[in-house]
Order: sequence, then structure tokens, then C-alpha cells
Amino acid sequence: MQLLFNIGFLQVDIWDFFDILIVGVMLYQLYRLLKGSIALNIFVGMMLLFLSYQAFKALGMDLLSSILYQFINIGFVSLIIIFQPEVRRFLLLLGNSTLKQRDSVWNRLLGRGEDQSETAPETEDIRRAFLRMAGNRTGALVVITRDADPDTIITGGTSLNADISYGLLVSIFHKESPLHDGAVVIQDRRISRASAILPVSENSNLPKSVGLRHRAAVGVSEKIDVACFIVSEETGKISFAMNGVLERGLSEARLRELLLEHL
Repeated sequence: MQLLFNIGFLQVDIWDFFDILIVGVMLYQLYRLLKGSIALNIFVGMMLLFLSYQAFKALGMDLLSSILYQFINIGFVSLIIIFQPEVRRFLLLLGNSTLKQRDSVWNRLLGRGEDQSETAPETEDIRRAFLRMAGNRTGALVVITRDADPDTIITGGTSLNADISYGLLVSIFHKESPLHDGAVVIQDRRISRASAILPVSENSNLPKSVGLRHRAAVGVSEKIDVACFIVSEETGKISFAMNGVLERGLSEARLRELLLEHL
């Protein structure tokens, strides 16, 4: 049975409402994904070009509409190239969320507890190091890779392949250390490298007060699946960045919670 509605000269069924609703939700999610990046301006331009093509086609302006149609054909191929980082990020978030749900179900079926404080002693070393550096206003940036391959985005640095320890982290970020600039990368619960170079975010919505460390943390989290912890050299506050979102002014309890979750 099909429900039909007459709106003026249009005949609309219930599936048309669902169609409009789903497209609206998809466009909103796409806007959230692109918000704050230059890619949003490019996408808006392409949408205006497409709407202009539809309008000229409806008015019977065949020559102009055919020219715009050729631009649109080239434009959609260009969009795939231009939006490659955003598409990659979206698929990574989607896949990571699915894997998390699957692991959560298996953990419940197998009776595994959620508290990992006993199995992750490294979190205490990182927490103590961050609190000390925050107290001394020593700038620091630590990137914890999750399911991502850091070599695709993170470059440079000095290879360490060392155990995580309080003393090593404090020594690396000491102002006199040759490795204090750049980021420490933690992979598989080991310090894989120090003084690494990260891409800087172009997000115009970030506060003007944040420095290069914060922008680098947001930049790398926009492109790959990582969790970043930052200590501000100016304020001594601890921040966290993931999926392009910056959380500032972490409390000690919040810092420990995030370390347990992502390490």
C-alpha cells in the first residue's frame, strides 16, 4: 500500500519524505565533517555549480547547461582527490566505531572487565610526567597511535623503540634536550620515536590563543586515528586532541581516564 499526498501540482508519497530526510541528515553530517576546513568552501562552490546546471537545464538553456555539465563531470573526479583526507577520516571513524562495538560485545560475552588500570602501568608514568611538566610549564606533545600507521603522516624524528617511563618522558621534553621540539610517538605501548614532525591544522575555528603544538596535535588527529596529549608551555594546562577536536584544561582525573582509554 502506498500513501500519496497532493501538494499543489506535485504528487508525493511517504518514501519521498524519507528520501528528503536521509539526504538532509547526510548533508548535515558532511557539513560537520568539513566544518572549519577549506574543503567546505570547495564543496559549497560545487553544489552551487550543480544547482545552476539544474536551473539552466529546466529553463531550456541547452548551451550553458551543457558547458556546466562538463565542468560538473570534471568536478566530481576532482572532489575525490581534494576530499581524500576527509573521506579517509570518515571511513576510519566509521570502521573504528564498528570495531569498538564488536570488541565491546565480545568483552561482555567473555566476562572481561572494563577497568584496565592493572594492565596498563604505563599510564601512571605518563600521568606523572605530564603533571610534572604542567607544573613546570614545560611544553610537551605525545601522540598515541591507535589503529593508524603513523608513517603515512608523521615524519622525521629520532627512532627510540624504548619502554615508556616517567624519567624518559621528562628528559625528552626538558628544554635543554635536543629532542624536546616536536612530538613523542607511542606505538604498541612503546616510545617509537621522539622529535617527530606533525602536520599543522588549518582549522580556522581553533582558538587564537592555541600555539603550534596544539595545532599540530589537531592536525594529525584530523588525518589519522591517533590520540594526542599536549602540555602548554605558556599556561601549563594539559589538553587532548582526537578526531580534529581539541579538549583543553584537563583535570588530573580526566587525564587518567583518557590515558586508560587510549593507551
